Amino acid sequence: MHPRPSLIAPVPLLIAILSFGCSVAGPSDSDTHGIPGTSTPYGTLRFHINDSISVEIPGEKTGRLLTLRNGQETLQLPALDSNCYEVPVFNGLICLDDTGRGTWTDVLRPGESPYQVNCSWAPGTATTGLSGAPDSTLWRLAFGTEDPWFGDLVIRVDSEGRAEGTIETATGDFRFLHGSMKAGQLILQTFDGAHLFRFSGEVGNGQIANGWFSSGNHYGTPFTGAFLDEADTPLSEGQQAEWTGAAIEFSGKDLYGNDRSWSWSDAQDSIHVLSIMGSWCPNCLDEHRLLHELMSEFPRMQVHTLAFERGLDQSNGEKLALRRLKQYHEQLELWRYEGRWDVTLVGPASKSEARRLLPFVDRVVSFPTTVVLHPAAPQPWIHSGFNGPATGAKYELERSALAAALSGRLESH
Repeated sequence: MHPRPSLIAPVPLLIAILSFGCSVAGPSDSDTHGIPGTSTPYGTLRFHINDSISVEIPGEKTGRLLTLRNGQETLQLPALDSNCYEVPVFNGLICLDDTGRGTWTDVLRPGESPYQVNCSWAPGTATTGLSGAPDSTLWRLAFGTEDPWFGDLVIRVDSEGRAEGTIETATGDFRFLHGSMKAGQLILQTFDGAHLFRFSGEVGNGQIANGWFSSGNHYGTPFTGAFLDEADTPLSEGQQAEWTGAAIEFSGKDLYGNDRSWSWSDAQDSIHVLSIMGSWCPNCLDEHRLLHELMSEFPRMQVHTLAFERGLDQSNGEKLALRRLKQYHEQLELWRYEGRWDVTLVGPASKSEARRLLPFVDRVVSFPTTVVLHPAAPQPWIHSGFNGPATGAKYELERSALAAALSGRLESH
């Protein structure tokens, strides 16, 4: 095991943290969020999108951790002080006062002022997963009225009406959704630290009507749905990037701000993976966790993380982006693969800019976009998007396809 290098500041974003009204006193191990008259660590964190819509995420407060649960996914937020908790990887903050009221601040979202959503903690009981043998159904959803976009809802519902699942799109999934489907009403939601999603609709006769999708408090659109038919066109059709034939190379800044360039030639013996991503992207995080697992299986594999980050046009934007990437590097323990996994800041969080700066791909359909270079393969393997572990079977297909590409057995798809 390699010794862990010191890459990040002890208290990142200190000025921003203090400006959100956080106390400097440390929490005790018996703290239950300071809510009068409560002793249970269990409860629900409610994100108030507006006066009538909220996202409800169950969890528990124990010691110096706020643990939130999205169905099968667990999100652990360490305490910074007695009021504030830090979102892992995505660097956001959840700060609650002694009454349990507060805000979630997304520090990665662009804008002149911090992006915030009001939230509150309500004591409750421990949550349980789905019981028995849940029924599984597949739905094709259409979002918006003009130029709609589509997703496939994969949902499991138990006898109590509790639901878990995800929505798969042409370039990735909405990760772990949970909620309910009962009495003709569908509610699904998630909070993964970067995204806050809520889906609601009326279910009956194989249809979903009057659907509404909310993304935080800044975006909403209607949707409809129907049972997925075998004749429906796969969503990923026509959504894959291809190699242009140009030299495969990139340049940017390493984690220390030094200029870095890299190019590939057929003479290299190692397997190289170029992951075109952003530290703000949960689907990219899912893919990196899979690459992390595959490092031991493929000892000749080297990973190059090509980061396209938000906020580069702002004051100290590059410095802040490199700080986030250092935190990303630290929290995913990429330092374990010194010499085999590097991170380069290439450009801004823009698909058009990614295409311009990486002309060896004909387009960047989504983040992540993955390029596998195998010495035995006639051309690069390129894959757009990523179906994460919430998708179940499709995630296993992603894993199998990536492993095959790393073995030199697949062409681009």
